[in-house]
Amino acid sequence: MERLEKGDHYLLSVEDNGIGLNKKRMTALLGDGSSAKSSSATGSYGVGHFSAVPASDLRYLLYGGVLRNGRRVAAGTAVLAGRYGERYPHSAQGYLVKRLLGGSSGAIYDFLSNDAIPAVIADSLKRIRKEWGHGSVVMIPAFNYFGGYYNWWLRDIVSIVAGYNFSAAIHDQRLVVEVDELAIDGKATKIEKSNLEELLEGESDRQRAYRRNTMFEGLRPSGRSAWAAYTTLSTGEQASVRTPFGVIDTSLLVPAPAGATRIDVFRNGMWITEDVPGLNRADFADWQPFHAVLQPRQGDEVHRLVRKAEGPMHNQLAFNLLSDTEREQLETALRAVGAWIKSNVSKIDTAEYTPDDFLVVATGGEGVGVGKREFSMWGSPVVVQRSRMSQQELTSRGTRTDIESDRSRERRTGNSSRRSQGQTTRSRPLPFRSTVVPEAPDRHRIALECNEALEEVLLRLRVDENNDATCDRVWQDEEVSIRSFHAEDENGQPLTGRLLDGGTTIRLSGLADKTTYRLTIEHEGPSGLREAVQAPVLRIDLHKPQGAVEPDSEDGD
Repeated sequence: MERLEKGDHYLLSVEDNGIGLNKKRMTALLGDGSSAKSSSATGSYGVGHFSAVPASDLRYLLYGGVLRNGRRVAAGTAVLAGRYGERYPHSAQGYLVKRLLGGSSGAIYDFLSNDAIPAVIADSLKRIRKEWGHGSVVMIPAFNYFGGYYNWWLRDIVSIVAGYNFSAAIHDQRLVVEVDELAIDGKATKIEKSNLEELLEGESDRQRAYRRNTMFEGLRPSGRSAWAAYTTLSTGEQASVRTPFGVIDTSLLVPAPAGATRIDVFRNGMWITEDVPGLNRADFADWQPFHAVLQPRQGDEVHRLVRKAEGPMHNQLAFNLLSDTEREQLETALRAVGAWIKSNVSKIDTAEYTPDDFLVVATGGEGVGVGKREFSMWGSPVVVQRSRMSQQELTSRGTRTDIESDRSRERRTGNSSRRSQGQTTRSRPLPFRSTVVPEAPDRHRIALECNEALEEVLLRLRVDENNDATCDRVWQDEEVSIRSFHAEDENGQPLTGRLLDGGTTIRLSGLADKTTYRLTIEHEGPSGLREAVQAPVLRIDLHKPQGAVEPDSEDGD
Protein backbone atom coordinates (compact mmCIF):
# COMPACT_ATOMS: atom_id res chain seq x y z
CA MET A 1 0.00 0.00 0.00
CA GLU A 2 1.41 3.40 -0.98
CA ARG A 3 0.63 7.03 -0.23
CA LEU A 4 -0.34 9.08 -3.30
CA GLU A 5 1.95 12.00 -4.12
CA LYS A 6 -0.49 14.66 -2.94
CA GLY A 7 -2.99 14.61 -0.12
CA ASP A 8 -3.59 12.00 2.54
CA HIS A 9 -5.15 9.30 0.38
CA TYR A 10 -3.76 5.79 0.06
CA LEU A 11 -3.43 3.46 -2.91
CA LEU A 12 -3.94 -0.25 -2.26
CA SER A 13 -2.39 -2.54 -4.90
CA VAL A 14 -3.22 -6.25 -5.01
CA GLU A 15 -0.81 -8.19 -7.23
CA ASP A 16 -0.74 -11.85 -8.21
CA ASN A 17 1.31 -14.14 -10.44
CA GLY A 18 -1.64 -15.65 -12.28
CA ILE A 19 -2.25 -15.92 -16.01
CA GLY A 20 -2.63 -12.16 -16.41
CA LEU A 21 -5.37 -10.08 -18.00
CA ASN A 22 -6.05 -10.17 -21.72
CA LYS A 23 -8.72 -8.15 -23.54
CA LYS A 24 -11.43 -10.75 -22.93
CA ARG A 25 -10.85 -10.90 -19.19
CA MET A 26 -10.48 -7.12 -18.94
CA THR A 27 -13.83 -6.70 -20.71
CA ALA A 28 -15.41 -8.97 -18.11
CA LEU A 29 -13.94 -6.85 -15.31
CA LEU A 30 -15.46 -3.67 -16.72
CA GLY A 31 -18.83 -5.33 -17.34
CA ASP A 32 -21.70 -6.01 -15.00
CA GLY A 33 -20.48 -9.47 -14.07
CA SER A 34 -22.61 -12.56 -13.91
CA SER A 35 -24.38 -14.34 -11.09
CA ALA A 36 -23.40 -17.75 -12.44
CA LYS A 37 -20.20 -19.06 -13.95
CA SER A 38 -19.41 -21.50 -16.67
CA SER A 39 -16.85 -24.16 -15.92
CA SER A 40 -14.18 -22.16 -17.81
CA ALA A 41 -14.90 -18.73 -16.34
CA THR A 42 -12.40 -16.84 -14.23
CA GLY A 43 -13.13 -14.94 -11.05
CA SER A 44 -13.60 -11.74 -13.02
CA TYR A 45 -16.90 -13.05 -14.36
CA GLY A 46 -18.55 -13.29 -10.95
CA VAL A 47 -20.17 -10.55 -8.92
CA GLY A 48 -17.24 -10.63 -6.48
CA HIS A 49 -15.14 -8.12 -8.42
CA PHE A 50 -17.58 -5.38 -7.38
CA SER A 51 -16.67 -5.91 -3.71
CA ALA A 52 -13.54 -3.77 -4.10
CA VAL A 53 -15.50 -0.68 -5.20
CA PRO A 54 -16.75 0.40 -1.71
CA ALA A 55 -13.16 0.21 -0.41
CA SER A 56 -12.36 3.29 -2.53
CA ASP A 57 -13.63 6.69 -1.42
CA LEU A 58 -13.52 7.61 -5.11
CA ARG A 59 -15.38 4.43 -6.12
CA TYR A 60 -12.60 4.03 -8.64
CA LEU A 61 -10.60 0.90 -9.57
CA LEU A 62 -7.57 0.40 -11.80
CA TYR A 63 -6.58 -2.85 -13.52
CA GLY A 64 -3.43 -4.06 -15.24
CA GLY A 65 -2.16 -7.35 -16.62
CA VAL A 66 0.96 -8.94 -18.08
CA LEU A 67 0.47 -12.05 -20.27
CA ARG A 68 3.01 -14.83 -20.71
CA ASN A 69 4.05 -13.34 -24.06
CA GLY A 70 4.89 -10.04 -22.35
CA ARG A 71 1.94 -8.05 -23.68
CA ARG A 72 0.50 -5.51 -21.24
CA VAL A 73 -3.01 -4.17 -20.92
CA ALA A 74 -4.58 -1.66 -18.52
CA ALA A 75 -7.94 -0.04 -17.79
CA GLY A 76 -9.97 1.60 -15.04
CA THR A 77 -13.56 2.00 -14.01
CA ALA A 78 -15.43 4.36 -11.73
CA VAL A 79 -18.99 4.20 -10.42
CA LEU A 80 -20.29 7.52 -11.70
CA ALA A 81 -22.45 8.94 -14.48
CA GLY A 82 -20.46 9.63 -17.62
CA ARG A 83 -20.99 11.18 -21.03
CA TYR A 84 -19.18 10.33 -24.25
CA GLY A 85 -20.20 12.04 -27.48
CA GLU A 86 -23.63 11.87 -29.06
CA ARG A 87 -23.64 8.19 -29.88
CA TYR A 88 -23.07 7.08 -26.29
CA PRO A 89 -24.59 9.96 -24.31
CA HIS A 90 -24.89 8.36 -20.89
CA SER A 91 -23.21 5.65 -18.88
CA ALA A 92 -23.53 4.44 -15.31
CA GLN A 93 -19.77 3.90 -15.31
CA GLY A 94 -16.76 5.98 -16.15
CA TYR A 95 -13.94 4.14 -17.95
CA LEU A 96 -10.20 4.63 -18.25
CA VAL A 97 -9.77 3.39 -21.84
CA LYS A 98 -8.59 4.81 -25.15
CA ARG A 99 -12.12 4.90 -26.50
CA LEU A 100 -15.46 3.12 -26.50
CA LEU A 101 -16.02 0.95 -29.57
CA GLY A 102 -19.71 0.18 -29.07
CA GLY A 103 -19.43 -3.51 -29.88
CA SER A 104 -20.00 -3.20 -33.63
CA SER A 105 -16.71 -5.00 -34.34
CA GLY A 106 -17.18 -7.46 -31.49
CA ALA A 107 -15.22 -5.30 -29.06
CA ILE A 108 -16.55 -2.76 -26.57
CA TYR A 109 -13.37 -1.07 -25.31
CA ASP A 110 -10.06 -0.05 -26.83
CA PHE A 111 -7.79 -0.67 -23.85
CA LEU A 112 -4.64 1.10 -22.81
CA SER A 113 -1.36 -0.52 -23.83
CA ASN A 114 2.35 0.21 -24.08
CA ASP A 115 3.19 3.88 -23.43
CA ALA A 116 -0.48 4.82 -22.89
CA ILE A 117 -0.55 2.94 -19.57
CA PRO A 118 -0.37 5.40 -16.61
CA ALA A 119 2.86 5.30 -14.63
CA VAL A 120 1.22 4.07 -11.43
CA ILE A 121 -0.06 0.95 -13.22
CA ALA A 122 3.04 0.58 -15.43
CA ASP A 123 5.34 0.47 -12.39
CA SER A 124 3.33 -2.37 -10.91
CA LEU A 125 3.31 -4.30 -14.21
CA LYS A 126 7.07 -3.84 -14.51
CA ARG A 127 7.51 -5.36 -11.03
CA ILE A 128 5.18 -8.28 -11.88
CA ARG A 129 7.05 -9.04 -15.10
CA LYS A 130 10.42 -8.90 -13.34
CA GLU A 131 9.45 -11.13 -10.39
CA TRP A 132 6.97 -13.57 -11.93
CA GLY A 133 6.91 -13.10 -15.68
CA HIS A 134 3.13 -12.67 -15.79
CA GLY A 135 0.24 -11.72 -13.53
CA SER A 136 -2.22 -8.96 -12.80
CA VAL A 137 -2.88 -6.06 -10.45
CA VAL A 138 -6.01 -4.45 -9.05
CA MET A 139 -5.56 -0.97 -7.57
CA ILE A 140 -7.88 0.89 -5.18
CA PRO A 141 -7.17 4.65 -5.12
CA ALA A 142 -8.36 6.51 -2.02
CA PHE A 143 -8.39 3.25 -0.08
CA ASN A 144 -10.55 3.68 3.05
CA TYR A 145 -9.58 0.62 5.06
CA PHE A 146 -12.80 -1.15 4.16
CA GLY A 147 -15.10 1.46 5.59
CA GLY A 148 -12.91 3.34 8.02
CA TYR A 149 -11.52 0.65 10.34
CA TYR A 150 -8.30 2.58 10.86
CA ASN A 151 -7.68 0.93 14.22
CA TRP A 152 -6.83 -2.26 12.31
CA TRP A 153 -3.59 -2.79 10.44
CA LEU A 154 -4.22 -3.91 6.87
CA ARG A 155 -1.87 -6.83 7.45
CA ASP A 156 -4.04 -8.04 10.35
CA ILE A 157 -7.23 -7.81 8.29
CA VAL A 158 -5.71 -9.71 5.37
CA SER A 159 -4.05 -12.27 7.65
CA ILE A 160 -7.31 -13.23 9.34
CA VAL A 161 -9.35 -13.45 6.14
CA ALA A 162 -6.66 -15.33 4.21
CA GLY A 163 -5.93 -17.69 7.08
CA TYR A 164 -9.58 -18.56 7.64
CA ASN A 165 -10.59 -19.02 4.00
CA PHE A 166 -7.43 -20.23 2.27
CA SER A 167 -5.78 -22.37 4.94
CA ALA A 168 -5.59 -25.42 2.64
CA ALA A 169 -3.91 -23.47 -0.19
CA ILE A 170 -1.44 -21.84 2.21
CA HIS A 171 -0.73 -25.15 3.99
CA ASP A 172 -0.06 -26.87 0.65
CA GLN A 173 2.27 -23.98 -0.33
CA ARG A 174 0.10 -23.07 -3.31
CA LEU A 175 -0.54 -19.59 -1.91
CA VAL A 176 1.61 -16.99 -0.16
CA VAL A 177 0.08 -13.65 0.81
CA GLU A 178 2.37 -10.70 1.48
CA VAL A 179 1.22 -7.31 2.77
CA ASP A 180 3.45 -4.20 2.61
CA GLU A 181 2.12 -1.15 4.47
CA LEU A 182 4.68 1.20 3.00
CA ALA A 183 2.61 4.32 3.57
CA ILE A 184 1.98 3.66 7.26
CA ASP A 185 5.03 2.15 8.91
CA GLY A 186 6.99 0.55 6.09
CA LYS A 187 6.51 -2.92 7.57
CA ALA A 188 5.56 -6.09 5.72
CA THR A 189 4.15 -9.45 6.73
CA LYS A 190 3.72 -12.78 4.99
CA ILE A 191 1.03 -15.38 5.51
CA GLU A 192 2.58 -18.68 4.50
CA LYS A 193 2.90 -22.26 5.69
CA SER A 194 5.60 -21.45 8.24
CA ASN A 195 3.38 -19.09 10.29
CA LEU A 196 -0.12 -20.34 9.43
CA GLU A 197 -0.30 -22.53 12.53
CA GLU A 198 0.57 -19.65 14.86
CA LEU A 199 -1.99 -17.39 13.17
CA LEU A 200 -4.89 -19.86 13.40
CA GLU A 201 -3.97 -21.05 16.88
CA GLY A 202 -4.36 -17.46 18.04
CA GLU A 203 -7.89 -17.46 16.58
CA SER A 204 -8.84 -20.91 17.87
CA ASP A 205 -11.16 -19.66 20.63
CA ARG A 206 -13.10 -17.30 18.35
CA GLN A 207 -16.70 -18.23 17.64
CA ARG A 208 -18.76 -16.37 15.06
CA ALA A 209 -20.66 -14.56 17.83
CA TYR A 210 -17.37 -12.93 18.84
CA ARG A 211 -17.33 -11.00 15.54
CA ARG A 212 -20.81 -9.52 15.89
CA ASN A 213 -20.88 -5.78 15.06
CA THR A 214 -17.34 -5.88 13.63
CA MET A 215 -16.05 -5.77 10.08
CA PHE A 216 -15.58 -9.55 10.30
CA GLU A 217 -19.23 -10.27 11.13
CA GLY A 218 -19.91 -12.07 7.85
CA LEU A 219 -16.64 -14.00 7.85
CA ARG A 220 -16.91 -17.76 7.70
CA PRO A 221 -15.86 -20.15 9.11
CA SER A 222 -15.38 -19.29 12.78
CA GLY A 223 -11.87 -19.10 14.19
CA ARG A 224 -12.47 -22.32 16.11
CA SER A 225 -13.57 -24.10 12.94
CA ALA A 226 -10.67 -22.70 10.90
CA TRP A 227 -8.23 -23.96 13.54
CA ALA A 228 -9.88 -27.39 13.54
CA ALA A 229 -9.66 -27.60 9.73
CA TYR A 230 -5.97 -26.67 9.81
CA THR A 231 -5.28 -29.23 12.55
CA THR A 232 -6.95 -31.93 10.47
CA LEU A 233 -5.08 -30.90 7.31
CA SER A 234 -1.72 -30.92 9.08
CA THR A 235 -2.04 -33.93 11.40
CA GLY A 236 -4.84 -36.11 10.01
CA GLU A 237 -4.66 -39.25 7.91
CA GLN A 238 -4.29 -38.35 4.24
CA ALA A 239 -6.08 -40.40 1.58
CA SER A 240 -7.24 -40.09 -2.03
CA VAL A 241 -10.78 -41.45 -2.19
CA ARG A 242 -11.66 -42.57 -5.70
CA THR A 243 -15.29 -42.07 -6.70
CA PRO A 244 -17.03 -42.82 -10.01
CA PHE A 245 -16.65 -39.14 -10.92
CA GLY A 246 -13.12 -38.37 -9.80
CA VAL A 247 -10.84 -38.23 -6.78
CA ILE A 248 -11.61 -36.45 -3.53
CA ASP A 249 -8.48 -35.90 -1.45
CA THR A 250 -9.45 -36.43 2.16
CA SER A 251 -7.84 -35.57 5.51
CA LEU A 252 -9.29 -37.47 8.49
CA LEU A 253 -8.58 -36.88 12.16
CA VAL A 254 -9.92 -38.99 15.05
CA PRO A 255 -10.91 -37.79 17.58
CA ALA A 256 -12.27 -34.50 16.24
CA PRO A 257 -10.23 -31.44 17.34
CA ALA A 258 -13.40 -29.55 18.31
CA GLY A 259 -14.97 -32.58 19.99
CA ALA A 260 -17.86 -33.05 17.56
CA THR A 261 -18.06 -34.66 14.15
CA ARG A 262 -17.46 -32.15 11.39
CA ILE A 263 -16.84 -32.22 7.62
CA ASP A 264 -15.39 -29.26 5.68
CA VAL A 265 -15.20 -28.87 1.90
CA PHE A 266 -12.38 -26.93 0.24
CA ARG A 267 -11.94 -26.32 -3.48
CA ASN A 268 -8.65 -25.14 -4.96
CA GLY A 269 -7.48 -24.57 -1.39
CA MET A 270 -10.44 -22.27 -0.57
CA TRP A 271 -12.90 -23.09 2.20
CA ILE A 272 -16.44 -23.51 0.85
CA THR A 273 -18.78 -24.95 3.50
CA GLU A 274 -19.24 -27.18 6.50
CA ASP A 275 -22.80 -28.17 5.49
CA VAL A 276 -22.38 -31.10 3.14
CA PRO A 277 -25.62 -32.63 1.85
CA GLY A 278 -25.65 -36.38 2.36
CA LEU A 279 -22.86 -36.23 4.95
CA ASN A 280 -24.73 -34.95 8.00
CA ARG A 281 -23.48 -35.50 11.54
CA ALA A 282 -26.56 -37.60 12.26
CA ASP A 283 -25.37 -40.08 9.62
CA PHE A 284 -22.30 -40.77 11.77
CA ALA A 285 -23.97 -40.91 15.18
CA ASP A 286 -22.73 -44.46 15.77
CA TRP A 287 -19.11 -43.61 14.94
CA GLN A 288 -16.49 -41.88 17.06
CA PRO A 289 -16.40 -38.10 16.56
CA PHE A 290 -14.09 -37.19 13.71
CA HIS A 291 -13.14 -34.25 11.53
CA ALA A 292 -12.76 -34.64 7.77
CA VAL A 293 -11.57 -32.15 5.15
CA LEU A 294 -12.61 -32.91 1.57
CA GLN A 295 -10.87 -31.45 -1.49
CA PRO A 296 -12.09 -32.53 -4.95
CA ARG A 297 -9.17 -32.91 -7.30
CA GLN A 298 -8.89 -30.20 -9.93
CA GLY A 299 -9.74 -31.36 -13.44
CA ASP A 300 -12.05 -34.17 -12.32
CA GLU A 301 -15.81 -34.12 -12.86
CA VAL A 302 -16.50 -34.00 -9.12
CA HIS A 303 -14.46 -30.79 -8.96
CA ARG A 304 -16.67 -29.22 -11.64
CA LEU A 305 -19.83 -30.37 -9.83
CA VAL A 306 -18.70 -28.87 -6.51
CA ARG A 307 -17.79 -25.61 -8.20
CA LYS A 308 -21.18 -25.35 -9.87
CA ALA A 309 -23.02 -26.15 -6.62
CA GLU A 310 -21.15 -23.43 -4.72
CA GLY A 311 -23.19 -20.61 -6.17
CA PRO A 312 -21.82 -17.11 -6.86
CA MET A 313 -20.73 -16.55 -3.25
CA HIS A 314 -18.71 -19.81 -3.00
CA ASN A 315 -20.24 -20.56 0.40
CA GLN A 316 -22.56 -23.54 -0.03
CA LEU A 317 -23.24 -26.83 -1.78
CA ALA A 318 -26.70 -26.23 -3.23
CA PHE A 319 -27.96 -29.23 -5.16
CA ASN A 320 -30.73 -27.12 -6.71
CA LEU A 321 -28.04 -25.42 -8.81
CA LEU A 322 -27.34 -28.76 -10.50
CA SER A 323 -29.30 -30.70 -13.07
CA ASP A 324 -30.90 -33.96 -11.93
CA THR A 325 -28.08 -35.95 -13.50
CA GLU A 326 -25.39 -33.76 -11.95
CA ARG A 327 -27.04 -33.95 -8.55
CA GLU A 328 -27.10 -37.74 -8.68
CA GLN A 329 -23.43 -37.78 -9.68
CA LEU A 330 -22.36 -35.51 -6.83
CA GLU A 331 -24.45 -37.47 -4.33
CA THR A 332 -22.80 -40.68 -5.54
CA ALA A 333 -19.32 -39.17 -5.09
CA LEU A 334 -20.12 -37.93 -1.58
CA ARG A 335 -21.59 -41.29 -0.58
CA ALA A 336 -18.33 -42.92 -1.62
CA VAL A 337 -16.44 -40.58 0.71
CA GLY A 338 -18.92 -41.28 3.52
CA ALA A 339 -18.42 -45.03 3.09
CA TRP A 340 -14.64 -44.57 3.20
CA ILE A 341 -14.87 -42.52 6.40
CA LYS A 342 -17.03 -45.15 8.11
CA SER A 343 -14.53 -47.84 7.16
CA ASN A 344 -11.71 -45.85 8.77
CA VAL A 345 -13.43 -44.66 11.97
CA SER A 346 -14.28 -46.97 14.85
CA LYS A 347 -17.89 -47.47 15.80
CA ILE A 348 -18.94 -46.57 19.34
CA ASP A 349 -19.28 -49.54 21.66
CA THR A 350 -22.79 -49.15 23.07
CA ALA A 351 -24.48 -50.75 26.03
CA GLU A 352 -28.18 -50.12 26.50
CA TYR A 353 -29.39 -48.76 29.80
CA THR A 354 -32.35 -46.83 31.11
CA PRO A 355 -31.54 -43.90 33.43
CA ASP A 356 -33.75 -42.87 36.30
CA ASP A 357 -36.64 -40.56 35.63
CA PHE A 358 -35.74 -36.90 35.79
CA LEU A 359 -37.55 -33.60 35.76
CA VAL A 360 -37.91 -31.40 32.69
CA VAL A 361 -39.53 -27.99 32.60
CA ALA A 362 -40.41 -26.77 29.10
CA THR A 363 -39.62 -23.03 28.94
CA GLY A 364 -40.65 -20.85 26.06
CA GLY A 365 -39.00 -17.67 27.28
CA GLU A 366 -42.15 -16.11 28.80
CA GLY A 367 -41.23 -13.41 31.28
CA VAL A 368 -37.61 -13.36 30.18
CA GLY A 369 -35.60 -10.40 31.36
CA VAL A 370 -38.20 -8.96 33.76
CA GLY A 371 -36.13 -9.99 36.78
CA LYS A 372 -39.15 -11.12 38.81
CA ARG A 373 -38.83 -14.90 38.62
CA GLU A 374 -38.09 -16.57 41.92
CA PHE A 375 -36.02 -19.72 41.99
CA SER A 376 -38.76 -21.63 43.77
CA MET A 377 -41.41 -20.45 41.31
CA TRP A 378 -40.15 -22.13 38.18
CA GLY A 379 -43.44 -23.76 37.28
CA SER A 380 -44.65 -27.30 37.70
CA PRO A 381 -42.05 -29.87 36.68
CA VAL A 382 -43.11 -32.72 34.44
CA VAL A 383 -41.78 -36.24 34.99
CA VAL A 384 -40.49 -37.64 31.73
CA GLN A 385 -39.80 -41.33 31.31
CA ARG A 386 -36.89 -41.74 28.93
CA SER A 387 -36.97 -44.86 26.83
CA ARG A 388 -33.95 -46.88 25.86
CA MET A 389 -30.78 -44.93 25.32
CA SER A 390 -27.25 -45.97 24.45
CA GLN A 391 -24.37 -45.25 26.75
CA GLN A 392 -21.60 -43.76 24.65
CA GLU A 393 -17.98 -43.23 25.52
CA LEU A 394 -17.24 -39.64 24.55
CA THR A 395 -13.73 -38.57 23.61
CA SER A 396 -12.46 -35.08 23.02
CA ARG A 397 -9.10 -33.72 21.97
CA GLY A 398 -8.05 -32.60 25.41
CA THR A 399 -7.61 -29.09 26.70
CA ARG A 400 -5.87 -26.28 24.86
CA THR A 401 -3.20 -26.24 27.56
CA ASP A 402 -2.30 -29.84 26.71
CA ILE A 403 -2.11 -29.14 22.99
CA GLU A 404 -0.05 -25.99 23.40
CA SER A 405 2.44 -27.67 25.73
CA ASP A 406 2.92 -30.50 23.26
CA ARG A 407 3.55 -28.06 20.41
CA SER A 408 5.96 -26.02 22.55
CA ARG A 409 7.88 -29.23 23.26
CA GLU A 410 8.02 -29.94 19.51
CA ARG A 411 9.44 -26.50 18.80
CA ARG A 412 12.13 -26.92 21.48
CA THR A 413 13.21 -30.37 20.34
CA GLY A 414 12.71 -29.75 16.63
CA ASN A 415 10.73 -32.99 16.39
CA SER A 416 7.48 -32.25 14.54
CA SER A 417 7.31 -35.28 12.26
CA ARG A 418 4.42 -36.65 14.29
CA ARG A 419 2.27 -34.11 16.08
CA SER A 420 0.82 -35.00 19.43
CA GLN A 421 -2.97 -34.88 19.50
CA GLY A 422 -3.12 -33.83 23.13
CA GLN A 423 -4.37 -35.68 26.15
CA THR A 424 -7.60 -37.60 25.74
CA THR A 425 -10.37 -36.92 28.23
CA ARG A 426 -12.96 -39.64 28.66
CA SER A 427 -16.29 -39.32 30.43
CA ARG A 428 -19.54 -41.14 30.96
CA PRO A 429 -23.04 -39.64 31.14
CA LEU A 430 -24.80 -39.45 34.50
CA PRO A 431 -28.46 -39.67 35.56
CA PHE A 432 -29.52 -36.40 37.16
CA ARG A 433 -32.40 -34.00 37.66
CA SER A 434 -32.29 -30.48 36.27
CA THR A 435 -34.43 -27.44 35.61
CA VAL A 436 -33.28 -24.69 33.24
CA VAL A 437 -34.92 -21.26 33.11
CA PRO A 438 -33.82 -18.33 30.89
CA GLU A 439 -33.28 -14.90 32.38
CA ALA A 440 -32.02 -13.35 29.13
CA PRO A 441 -30.96 -14.64 25.71
CA ASP A 442 -27.41 -15.07 27.02
CA ARG A 443 -28.09 -15.94 30.68
CA HIS A 444 -29.79 -18.99 32.22
CA ARG A 445 -30.41 -20.22 35.79
CA ILE A 446 -30.15 -23.93 36.53
CA ALA A 447 -31.24 -26.18 39.39
CA LEU A 448 -29.18 -29.39 39.43
CA GLU A 449 -29.35 -32.55 41.55
CA CYS A 450 -27.43 -35.82 41.05
CA ASN A 451 -28.43 -39.22 42.38
CA GLU A 452 -25.04 -39.88 43.95
CA ALA A 453 -22.21 -38.00 45.61
CA LEU A 454 -19.62 -37.02 43.02
CA GLU A 455 -16.08 -35.79 43.50
CA GLU A 456 -16.04 -34.13 40.06
CA VAL A 457 -18.47 -33.70 37.16
CA LEU A 458 -18.26 -32.10 33.72
CA LEU A 459 -21.22 -29.94 32.69
CA ARG A 460 -21.96 -28.80 29.14
CA LEU A 461 -24.85 -26.77 27.73
CA ARG A 462 -26.39 -27.51 24.35
CA VAL A 463 -29.15 -25.82 22.38
CA ASP A 464 -32.16 -28.12 22.48
CA GLU A 465 -33.31 -28.42 18.88
CA ASN A 466 -36.27 -30.63 19.80
CA ASN A 467 -39.79 -29.21 19.81
CA ASP A 468 -40.91 -31.96 22.16
CA ALA A 469 -39.01 -32.49 25.39
CA THR A 470 -39.64 -36.23 25.21
CA CYS A 471 -37.64 -36.66 21.99
CA ASP A 472 -34.52 -38.78 22.20
CA ARG A 473 -32.44 -36.86 19.67
CA VAL A 474 -29.29 -36.25 21.68
CA TRP A 475 -25.58 -35.74 20.98
CA GLN A 476 -26.34 -33.76 17.80
CA ASP A 477 -27.18 -30.32 19.24
CA GLU A 478 -24.60 -27.54 19.19
CA GLU A 479 -22.59 -26.67 22.30
CA VAL A 480 -22.91 -23.29 23.97
CA SER A 481 -19.78 -21.27 24.76
CA ILE A 482 -19.79 -20.26 28.45
CA ARG A 483 -18.41 -16.84 29.39
CA SER A 484 -18.87 -17.01 33.16
CA PHE A 485 -20.80 -18.88 35.84
CA HIS A 486 -21.67 -18.85 39.54
CA ALA A 487 -22.55 -22.03 41.46
CA GLU A 488 -23.78 -22.56 45.03
CA ASP A 489 -25.66 -25.15 47.07
CA GLU A 490 -29.17 -24.74 48.48
CA ASN A 491 -27.71 -23.02 51.56
CA GLY A 492 -25.87 -20.42 49.52
CA GLN A 493 -22.41 -21.95 49.98
CA PRO A 494 -20.20 -21.54 46.84
CA LEU A 495 -19.46 -24.62 44.76
CA THR A 496 -15.95 -24.90 43.30
CA GLY A 497 -15.80 -24.95 39.53
CA ARG A 498 -13.55 -24.20 36.57
CA LEU A 499 -14.01 -23.61 32.84
CA LEU A 500 -12.41 -26.14 30.46
CA ASP A 501 -12.02 -26.78 26.73
CA GLY A 502 -12.11 -23.18 25.62
CA GLY A 503 -15.23 -22.33 27.62
CA THR A 504 -17.49 -25.20 26.52
CA THR A 505 -17.24 -27.24 29.74
CA ILE A 506 -17.62 -26.51 33.47
CA ARG A 507 -15.87 -28.81 35.95
CA LEU A 508 -17.70 -28.84 39.29
CA SER A 509 -16.13 -30.36 42.41
CA GLY A 510 -17.62 -31.81 45.59
CA LEU A 511 -21.26 -32.54 44.76
CA ALA A 512 -23.19 -34.15 47.61
CA ASP A 513 -25.92 -36.75 47.19
CA LYS A 514 -29.52 -35.47 46.96
CA THR A 515 -28.44 -31.83 47.21
CA THR A 516 -29.82 -29.15 44.94
CA TYR A 517 -27.26 -26.82 43.42
CA ARG A 518 -28.04 -23.50 41.79
CA LEU A 519 -26.06 -22.15 38.85
CA THR A 520 -26.25 -18.87 36.95
CA ILE A 521 -24.50 -19.13 33.59
CA GLU A 522 -23.73 -16.39 31.06
CA HIS A 523 -22.98 -17.72 27.61
CA GLU A 524 -22.78 -17.20 23.87
CA GLY A 525 -25.01 -19.35 21.73
CA PRO A 526 -24.19 -20.65 18.26
CA SER A 527 -24.11 -18.16 15.38
CA GLY A 528 -27.50 -16.70 14.51
CA LEU A 529 -29.17 -17.95 17.71
CA ARG A 530 -29.86 -14.48 19.08
CA GLU A 531 -31.66 -13.52 15.90
CA ALA A 532 -33.60 -16.77 15.68
CA VAL A 533 -35.16 -16.92 19.16
CA GLN A 534 -35.71 -14.53 22.02
CA ALA A 535 -34.44 -16.99 24.64
CA PRO A 536 -33.06 -20.39 23.58
CA VAL A 537 -34.07 -23.61 25.31
CA LEU A 538 -30.95 -25.30 26.62
CA ARG A 539 -30.22 -28.88 27.62
CA ILE A 540 -27.65 -29.98 30.20
CA ASP A 541 -25.16 -32.78 29.58
CA LEU A 542 -23.56 -34.00 32.81
CA HIS A 543 -20.62 -36.43 32.73
CA LYS A 544 -18.24 -38.03 35.17
CA PRO A 545 -14.63 -37.46 34.02
CA GLN A 546 -12.35 -40.46 33.67
CA GLY A 547 -8.80 -39.28 33.06
CA ALA A 548 -6.81 -36.16 33.82
CA VAL A 549 -8.28 -32.78 32.98
CA GLU A 550 -6.33 -29.51 33.08
CA PRO A 551 -8.18 -26.19 33.59
CA ASP A 552 -8.34 -23.41 31.00
CA SER A 553 -9.20 -20.68 33.51
CA GLU A 554 -9.60 -19.85 37.15
CA ASP A 555 -12.56 -20.68 39.35
CA GLY A 556 -15.96 -19.22 38.51
CA ASP A 557 -17.06 -16.25 40.53
